[in-house]
Amino acid sequence: MATKERLAAADAYAKALATGDKGAAAAADKHIAQDVVSTVGNRTFEGHDEVLSRITGVWPQTPVYRNGTWGAAKETGSDVVVNATMKPVGAGPAEVNVTFGFNDSDQINKVNLENIVKTQLVETDVLPDFISSRINSALANDIPLSVTYVGKDGKPKISLRGSVRTYGDHSLSIWARKDSGLAEAVGTNPSMSFLFRDNPTRSTIILQGTARVDADPAVRKQIFDESPEVEQNHESWEAGAAVIIDLDQVDGGTPDGRVKFRR
Repeated sequence: MATKERLAAADAYAKALATGDKGAAAAADKHIAQDVVSTVGNRTFEGHDEVLSRITGVWPQTPVYRNGTWGAAKETGSDVVVNATMKPVGAGPAEVNVTFGFNDSDQINKVNLENIVKTQLVETDVLPDFISSRINSALANDIPLSVTYVGKDGKPKISLRGSVRTYGDHSLSIWARKDSGLAEAVGTNPSMSFLFRDNPTRSTIILQGTARVDADPAVRKQIFDESPEVEQNHESWEAGAAVIIDLDQVDGGTPDGRVKFRR
């Protein structure tokens, strides 16, 4: 049967892990054995100082852990376990399980941390709805996409574009100024990439493709009409150009799923 000391040790360790708080790590310090071994996925950390450092301060998963719901330490068979449920995020676990082992002095000498990812990976050559919906609502949600391309001078360029929309199942569109660097540049180097990033949900989408300017009146009208009103007011029908980007690669993750798109 687990002693109160062991349950308290596990709770102290989990609090430091969940918050990154240095005071919490200091409180957990005395509960960690000198010969402790911690396993996180396929990585192993050995010794008191190294393991303590992993629960001190901000690590890649700390922002996710801080928003999770952490249960109290409990006895499960011969182990002491802490379970946590995370808020839905694009890059991060849905659940966290931490299993502890102890020496005869009731100090933690073994930690196994399991990050459980539940979002499904969709491998496809068609843009999934959970990707398209985020791109099409990006401006309305105050997260316009970052767009990169190579200028006519051969130098990399980057800008925020509010008119980026999906165009069919395999492409994006932009309503851009005719004489702008972007619309002119694609004639020289059509390679473009896009970044969507929503920090609160840790959603990241990276898209790459080949761009072209389409002068067909029907295509121009469709892209203009589908552009947000503020973008129509910014670049008029007369001043604008319809830029189509045929995608060849999309990677990323959202709370609704992960994607690996190839064409």
